[in-house]
Amino acid sequence: MDFSLQQDTPEIGAFRQAVRGWLAENMKGSEHLRWSGNWSTRENDEEYRFRRALAGKLGQQRWLFPTYPVKYGGAGLTLDHQFVLETEIDRYGLSLGSVFYTLARLVAPALMKFGTEEQKMEFLPPMTRGELAVWQVLTEPQGGSDVANCQTKAIRDGDHYVVNGQKVLVGHHLPPDYLWTFVCTNPAGKRHENLGWLYIPANLPGITLQHMSLMMGIKNAVFFDNVRVPAKYLVGGENNGWKVANSYLELEHGGGGSVSEHPLFKRLIEHCQKSDFDGESLLEDQDIRDEIADMLIDLDVQRLMGLRNFWHRYVREPHAYGGPQFLYFQRMVRLRNSERVQKILGYDALVPDNSVHEVADFEYTVRSGPGWLHGGGTLDTDRLIIARRLGLGRPAQEAAPTTVGE
Repeated sequence: MDFSLQQDTPEIGAFRQAVRGWLAENMKGSEHLRWSGNWSTRENDEEYRFRRALAGKLGQQRWLFPTYPVKYGGAGLTLDHQFVLETEIDRYGLSLGSVFYTLARLVAPALMKFGTEEQKMEFLPPMTRGELAVWQVLTEPQGGSDVANCQTKAIRDGDHYVVNGQKVLVGHHLPPDYLWTFVCTNPAGKRHENLGWLYIPANLPGITLQHMSLMMGIKNAVFFDNVRVPAKYLVGGENNGWKVANSYLELEHGGGGSVSEHPLFKRLIEHCQKSDFDGESLLEDQDIRDEIADMLIDLDVQRLMGLRNFWHRYVREPHAYGGPQFLYFQRMVRLRNSERVQKILGYDALVPDNSVHEVADFEYTVRSGPGWLHGGGTLDTDRLIIARRLGLGRPAQEAAPTTVGE
């Protein structure tokens, strides 16, 4: 990847100015809002309404999924246009993939790659317009990161699948429109060859959502009790779910990359400049400067890894182990930053500050260090995928899947 800084071409420069002007106009009214994290203890109704409305406006511009074909709700634009949109909205502290809580950024690529034409035409446009909240419904109580040990059964009955089972640690404090659900379609079948994915309307009879109050905020248990799901909602074919999962989970495991800059470093610098101990700025303390320098190095390396994976994904040349490497490193950086903030601020790091965006809040940083170690798998999951991609202990290397539909 070419990391050199280049000026925008005239076309991209004009597009950047158009996006910047559009955002300046459409972000009005949010000046007093402070964004909650994707896994949050403090999101409020006003913030959620603003973010849902903003997503809808971006969707009307066809900018939420700008490289997708026009017929599916995208704009048919290039990677350069995508990069402009990602970086410009990042200036406001938001991510294009999570303007509000939905996992459409993970589900839409799976539909693009594995869905039938009929499924794409029905499912994608409302998703790419920002009209739907979609949850990933994957983890089960007995399975954890062993997702192939799926016990939620979907048994074919005429033109429907009858779904029974339970999922845990999923979603958001507000209900979804659809549940992207991993199911066992053949309980007597061979492991990895008995699975499927259902795109389930969340309002079907027999679905129950139950909040789970956790350290990082609300997640949910989802219960399926004889839920009848039209067979047309099966994506990727019956008993072919593991193939879909390999591609889909590459995004959850870091393969999609990121272009965002983490706001924690700048806020910590500002705090230490304004705070003093024994009459001196905290920045005069050599130990604190060393901790901040280590944080800067970690966050810069993390961002370069994210940019690398972003590029590899969109040129359809996935880095062999770049996704899990990025996710593993990101988890460890969160953990180290949690410890650094506690060392520098002491007990003050444990006091929430609602005057800043949640991801820049020191208290959130302290919690998210250990809190995010298990999201999207565990550290062991990351290490296992890296080992397989390198061919360690196996006769051949496992190839990284592409995550962009043709």
